[in-house]
Amino acid sequence: MVAIFVAIMFVSLVLVDLGLEKWKVWQAARASHRLANVAALGLGALGQIPEGVYLSDAHAWSRPNPAGGLQIGADSLIAYAVGAVRRIILPQVGDQVATGEPLFRLERDGRSVTVRSPFTGSVHAVNSRLEEEPGLINSDPYGRGWVCSVTPTCVDEKPTSMLFGEKAAMWAEREFNRLRDFVFAQMPPDFALGTTSQDGGLPAIGCLAELDAKAWIAFEDEFLRSRQ
Repeated sequence: MVAIFVAIMFVSLVLVDLGLEKWKVWQAARASHRLANVAALGLGALGQIPEGVYLSDAHAWSRPNPAGGLQIGADSLIAYAVGAVRRIILPQVGDQVATGEPLFRLERDGRSVTVRSPFTGSVHAVNSRLEEEPGLINSDPYGRGWVCSVTPTCVDEKPTSMLFGEKAAMWAEREFNRLRDFVFAQMPPDFALGTTSQDGGLPAIGCLAELDAKAWIAFEDEFLRSRQ
Protein backbone atom coordinates (compact mmCIF):
# COMPACT_ATOMS: atom_id res chain seq x y z
CA MET A 1 0.00 0.00 0.00
CA VAL A 2 2.83 2.34 0.85
CA ALA A 3 4.40 1.75 -2.56
CA ILE A 4 1.10 2.45 -4.31
CA PHE A 5 0.62 5.61 -2.27
CA VAL A 6 4.12 6.83 -3.12
CA ALA A 7 3.53 6.08 -6.80
CA ILE A 8 0.25 8.00 -6.79
CA MET A 9 1.92 10.94 -5.04
CA PHE A 10 4.76 10.94 -7.58
CA VAL A 11 2.37 10.89 -10.53
CA SER A 12 0.31 13.67 -8.93
CA LEU A 13 3.39 15.83 -8.46
CA VAL A 14 4.44 15.26 -12.07
CA LEU A 15 0.98 16.23 -13.30
CA VAL A 16 0.94 19.34 -11.13
CA ASP A 17 4.40 20.30 -12.39
CA LEU A 18 3.33 19.83 -15.99
CA GLY A 19 0.24 21.89 -15.34
CA LEU A 20 2.30 24.72 -13.88
CA GLU A 21 4.68 24.66 -16.83
CA LYS A 22 1.78 24.81 -19.28
CA TRP A 23 0.26 27.70 -17.31
CA LYS A 24 3.58 29.59 -17.43
CA VAL A 25 3.87 29.00 -21.16
CA TRP A 26 0.28 30.18 -21.66
CA GLN A 27 0.89 33.33 -19.60
CA ALA A 28 4.07 34.10 -21.53
CA ALA A 29 2.27 33.54 -24.82
CA ARG A 30 -0.49 35.94 -23.77
CA ALA A 31 2.02 38.63 -22.84
CA SER A 32 3.96 38.11 -26.06
CA HIS A 33 0.74 38.28 -28.04
CA ARG A 34 -0.21 41.62 -26.49
CA LEU A 35 3.26 43.07 -27.10
CA ALA A 36 3.21 41.71 -30.62
CA ASN A 37 -0.12 43.44 -31.20
CA VAL A 38 1.41 46.72 -30.09
CA ALA A 39 4.40 46.17 -32.36
CA ALA A 40 2.03 45.34 -35.23
CA LEU A 41 0.71 48.87 -35.01
CA GLY A 42 3.97 49.95 -36.62
CA LEU A 43 5.54 51.38 -33.47
CA GLY A 44 8.76 49.37 -33.47
CA ALA A 45 10.79 50.05 -30.31
CA LEU A 46 8.26 52.66 -29.16
CA GLY A 47 5.74 49.85 -28.70
CA GLN A 48 7.90 48.05 -26.15
CA ILE A 49 7.40 48.83 -22.47
CA PRO A 50 10.56 47.93 -20.54
CA GLU A 51 10.42 45.70 -17.51
CA GLY A 52 9.92 47.60 -14.29
CA VAL A 53 8.18 50.57 -15.91
CA TYR A 54 4.73 51.67 -14.71
CA LEU A 55 2.45 53.80 -16.89
CA SER A 56 0.01 56.34 -15.54
CA ASP A 57 -3.30 56.93 -17.28
CA ALA A 58 -2.02 60.45 -18.05
CA HIS A 59 0.91 59.02 -20.05
CA ALA A 60 3.71 59.65 -17.61
CA TRP A 61 5.87 56.65 -16.76
CA SER A 62 7.71 55.90 -13.55
CA ARG A 63 10.09 53.38 -12.04
CA PRO A 64 12.29 53.17 -8.94
CA ASN A 65 15.47 55.17 -9.29
CA PRO A 66 18.60 53.40 -7.97
CA ALA A 67 19.76 56.80 -6.66
CA GLY A 68 16.49 57.28 -4.76
CA GLY A 69 12.93 58.27 -5.48
CA LEU A 70 11.08 57.50 -8.68
CA GLN A 71 12.27 58.33 -12.18
CA ILE A 72 9.53 59.91 -14.29
CA GLY A 73 9.28 60.60 -18.00
CA ALA A 74 6.92 60.97 -20.94
CA ASP A 75 5.71 57.66 -22.38
CA SER A 76 6.06 56.56 -25.98
CA LEU A 77 2.61 57.82 -27.04
CA ILE A 78 3.62 61.38 -26.19
CA ALA A 79 6.94 60.92 -28.01
CA TYR A 80 5.08 59.50 -31.00
CA ALA A 81 2.44 62.23 -31.17
CA VAL A 82 4.75 65.22 -30.64
CA GLY A 83 7.62 63.93 -32.75
CA ALA A 84 10.89 65.88 -32.73
CA VAL A 85 10.88 67.64 -29.36
CA ARG A 86 12.80 70.95 -29.61
CA ARG A 87 12.86 71.96 -25.96
CA ILE A 88 11.98 70.55 -22.56
CA ILE A 89 11.02 72.78 -19.66
CA LEU A 90 12.37 70.86 -16.69
CA PRO A 91 11.26 71.22 -13.07
CA GLN A 92 13.74 72.54 -10.53
CA VAL A 93 15.40 70.39 -7.89
CA GLY A 94 13.49 71.00 -4.69
CA ASP A 95 10.19 71.77 -6.40
CA GLN A 96 7.15 70.41 -4.59
CA VAL A 97 4.74 68.68 -6.97
CA ALA A 98 1.25 67.27 -6.48
CA THR A 99 -0.48 64.42 -8.21
CA GLY A 100 -2.11 65.61 -11.42
CA GLU A 101 -0.28 68.93 -11.41
CA PRO A 102 2.13 70.06 -14.18
CA LEU A 103 5.60 68.53 -13.86
CA PHE A 104 7.38 69.32 -17.15
CA ARG A 105 6.62 70.61 -20.63
CA LEU A 106 7.64 69.48 -24.12
CA GLU A 107 7.85 72.11 -26.86
CA ARG A 108 7.95 71.88 -30.62
CA ASP A 109 7.63 74.67 -33.19
CA GLY A 110 6.01 77.13 -30.81
CA ARG A 111 3.51 74.64 -29.36
CA SER A 112 3.71 72.51 -26.27
CA VAL A 113 2.15 69.81 -24.12
CA THR A 114 2.38 69.55 -20.35
CA VAL A 115 3.02 66.23 -18.61
CA ARG A 116 1.57 65.92 -15.13
CA SER A 117 3.02 64.26 -12.07
CA PRO A 118 1.69 60.82 -11.13
CA PHE A 119 2.78 61.39 -7.51
CA THR A 120 2.92 64.03 -4.81
CA GLY A 121 6.47 64.66 -3.74
CA SER A 122 9.68 66.60 -4.05
CA VAL A 123 11.89 66.78 -7.15
CA HIS A 124 15.37 65.68 -6.14
CA ALA A 125 17.01 65.23 -9.56
CA VAL A 126 16.52 66.32 -13.17
CA ASN A 127 18.01 65.01 -16.40
CA SER A 128 19.94 68.11 -17.44
CA ARG A 129 21.23 66.24 -20.49
CA LEU A 130 17.84 66.92 -22.08
CA GLU A 131 18.66 70.60 -22.28
CA GLU A 132 21.24 69.81 -24.95
CA GLU A 133 19.64 66.64 -26.31
CA PRO A 134 15.82 66.96 -26.13
CA GLY A 135 15.55 64.30 -28.85
CA LEU A 136 16.30 61.64 -26.24
CA ILE A 137 12.61 61.90 -25.38
CA ASN A 138 11.94 60.49 -28.86
CA SER A 139 14.80 58.06 -29.32
CA ASP A 140 14.86 56.55 -25.82
CA PRO A 141 11.78 57.67 -23.86
CA TYR A 142 12.07 54.98 -21.17
CA GLY A 143 15.84 55.20 -20.81
CA ARG A 144 18.12 58.17 -21.40
CA GLY A 145 15.03 60.29 -22.01
CA TRP A 146 13.95 60.22 -18.35
CA VAL A 147 13.05 63.71 -17.18
CA CYS A 148 13.25 63.89 -13.39
CA SER A 149 13.19 61.94 -10.16
CA VAL A 150 10.56 62.59 -7.51
CA THR A 151 10.61 61.44 -3.91
CA PRO A 152 6.99 60.76 -2.86
CA THR A 153 6.06 62.59 0.34
CA CYS A 154 2.40 61.64 0.76
CA VAL A 155 2.44 57.96 1.68
CA ASP A 156 -1.32 57.78 2.33
CA GLU A 157 -2.22 59.31 -1.01
CA LYS A 158 -4.07 57.19 -3.54
CA PRO A 159 -1.91 57.40 -6.70
CA THR A 160 -3.21 57.95 -10.19
CA SER A 161 -4.06 54.83 -12.12
CA MET A 162 -0.83 52.92 -12.74
CA LEU A 163 -0.44 50.04 -15.15
CA PHE A 164 2.26 47.40 -15.35
CA GLY A 165 3.27 44.46 -17.51
CA GLU A 166 0.58 42.93 -19.72
CA LYS A 167 -2.07 45.40 -18.56
CA ALA A 168 0.20 48.27 -19.57
CA ALA A 169 0.79 46.70 -23.00
CA MET A 170 -2.94 46.20 -23.56
CA TRP A 171 -3.71 49.74 -22.48
CA ALA A 172 -0.93 51.18 -24.68
CA GLU A 173 -2.38 49.39 -27.69
CA ARG A 174 -5.81 50.89 -27.03
CA GLU A 175 -4.32 54.34 -26.51
CA PHE A 176 -2.44 54.29 -29.82
CA ASN A 177 -5.65 53.31 -31.56
CA ARG A 178 -7.39 56.14 -29.73
CA LEU A 179 -4.66 58.51 -30.90
CA ARG A 180 -5.34 57.47 -34.48
CA ASP A 181 -9.03 58.24 -34.10
CA PHE A 182 -8.27 61.53 -32.36
CA VAL A 183 -5.91 62.77 -35.08
CA PHE A 184 -8.26 61.87 -37.92
CA ALA A 185 -11.15 63.58 -36.10
CA GLN A 186 -9.07 66.77 -35.81
CA MET A 187 -8.26 66.88 -39.53
CA PRO A 188 -10.21 69.30 -41.72
CA PRO A 189 -12.55 67.30 -44.02
CA ASP A 190 -10.77 68.48 -47.15
CA PHE A 191 -7.24 68.07 -45.79
CA ALA A 192 -5.27 64.96 -46.75
CA LEU A 193 -2.83 64.64 -43.87
CA GLY A 194 -0.57 62.26 -45.75
CA THR A 195 0.78 60.80 -42.54
CA THR A 196 -0.99 57.44 -42.39
CA SER A 197 1.44 54.60 -41.89
CA GLN A 198 1.37 51.61 -44.20
CA ASP A 199 1.14 49.08 -41.38
CA GLY A 200 -1.65 49.58 -38.90
CA GLY A 201 -3.26 52.78 -40.14
CA LEU A 202 -1.63 55.01 -37.53
CA PRO A 203 -0.73 58.61 -38.29
CA ALA A 204 3.01 59.06 -38.64
CA ILE A 205 5.33 60.10 -35.84
CA GLY A 206 4.93 63.79 -35.10
CA CYS A 207 1.31 63.89 -36.24
CA LEU A 208 0.47 66.74 -33.85
CA ALA A 209 2.82 69.00 -35.80
CA GLU A 210 0.38 68.80 -38.72
CA LEU A 211 -2.51 70.06 -36.59
CA ASP A 212 -3.42 73.49 -35.24
CA ALA A 213 -2.97 74.89 -31.75
CA LYS A 214 -6.51 73.92 -30.72
CA ALA A 215 -5.70 70.29 -31.51
CA TRP A 216 -2.66 70.42 -29.19
CA ILE A 217 -4.87 71.69 -26.39
CA ALA A 218 -7.45 69.00 -27.13
CA PHE A 219 -4.72 66.33 -27.14
CA GLU A 220 -3.52 67.43 -23.73
CA ASP A 221 -7.05 67.45 -22.32
CA GLU A 222 -7.88 64.07 -23.84
CA PHE A 223 -4.68 62.15 -23.14
CA LEU A 224 -2.56 63.92 -20.53
CA ARG A 225 -5.02 64.29 -17.67
CA SER A 226 -5.85 61.46 -15.31
CA ARG A 227 -9.38 60.08 -15.49
CA GLN A 228 -9.26 58.91 -11.86
